[in-house]
Amino acid sequence: MKLLTRTNIYFLILTLLVFSLGGEVFYKRLHAINKADADERLEQEKERVLNYVKTNQALPYNTVLLGDSVAFLPVNGTKEEKIGHFKTYNKLEKEYESYQTITFNVALANQAYQAIIYRPLLESDDLTAGIAEAIAIIACCLIIVLLVSNFVISKIVWLPFYKTLEKIKLFDLIKENRIEFDKTNTMEFKALNDVLESMTTKIVSDYGSLKKFTENASHELQTPLAIIQTKLELLIQSENLSEKQIEDIKAVYDSAGRLSRLNQALLLLAKIENKQFAKTQLVEVNELIERKIEAFDELLKHKNISVEKHLSPVSLMMHPALADMLINNLIGNAIKHNINGGRLTIRLTEKRLSIENTGNPLTTSPEDLFQRFRKNNNASDSLGLGLAIVKEICSEYLFQVDYKYADGIHIISVRF
Repeated sequence: MKLLTRTNIYFLILTLLVFSLGGEVFYKRLHAINKADADERLEQEKERVLNYVKTNQALPYNTVLLGDSVAFLPVNGTKEEKIGHFKTYNKLEKEYESYQTITFNVALANQAYQAIIYRPLLESDDLTAGIAEAIAIIACCLIIVLLVSNFVISKIVWLPFYKTLEKIKLFDLIKENRIEFDKTNTMEFKALNDVLESMTTKIVSDYGSLKKFTENASHELQTPLAIIQTKLELLIQSENLSEKQIEDIKAVYDSAGRLSRLNQALLLLAKIENKQFAKTQLVEVNELIERKIEAFDELLKHKNISVEKHLSPVSLMMHPALADMLINNLIGNAIKHNINGGRLTIRLTEKRLSIENTGNPLTTSPEDLFQRFRKNNNASDSLGLGLAIVKEICSEYLFQVDYKYADGIHIISVRF
């Protein structure tokens, strides 16, 4: 949910709460005032009745003159004086009508009477309801005006923020372009733009430095390693070398080769993490798998591994080099850890690539397979980076890679 929408919802809830409570208080107060006014009028009419009886020594029956209905009931003694309220159903109007009453004692000659004055509250209730309805309409209109004005004003006030957010979304580290934010007079947004501009400038600078280091390291380290290997090859061909010297030279040569492969693998991981394989194109995965199987043909024959393929035509938008490394590492890993006379099955659909191979059970946790420098057999000459590279490539393209083992079969699946 957007911040502006969330703010408007909170504002609407608070406004409705305030108007509801205010409307309830206003209605009750207005009703109380009307009731007090009716009571006061009844008291006045009571005095008029008593004055009439005292002056004329007769009961008044001219209720029009008095304004409200009045009734006199002969009683013995005196009754309690009180103000009351009751409702009666009007059949003609088909509704209940409210009346305010006052009951008091009237003495005429030797007879006592109980006088009851009835004052209808219909007009007062209608007036109260009408005023409350008018207030409710005004409140609704006011809420709508406040919401619309708040939305428009917030849009204008928050416009610099949304512009900044859009520029951040379009920021591309690969292009190494600095972000230039729009000028704003709002102090908080200005401070935000300054921090983001400084941060992105530092990120671009650090990325450029890291990229140059990776490129330089790739060249500077590989060159002396290649020279070492070349010199060792020449040295091992020299005459008059003892068997012990030949073994030592071979051990150094193997270590130099391993170091060269390790350097290339680590630099490859760094390049993937630094987004240096940004360009993509359609890669025919099924054709790439066919070529890789042909490339591994000698090794497959050497280990007498049978290959079963179930390949559907699949095209993916990837960098060709990364696609090549992904398939190469998956198939190479399945061959390397297979058994002599084993089986390799490759299944490819539009949604999944599955590599299945026979092999011995794992001696390490399956969760460690895709970690760097984690190997099932520490005595092997593997660098322990093949599946780590697979994991990094899959992360680059939001693929999901997982492993499972069942019935002597290792299965690595990549879901596109």
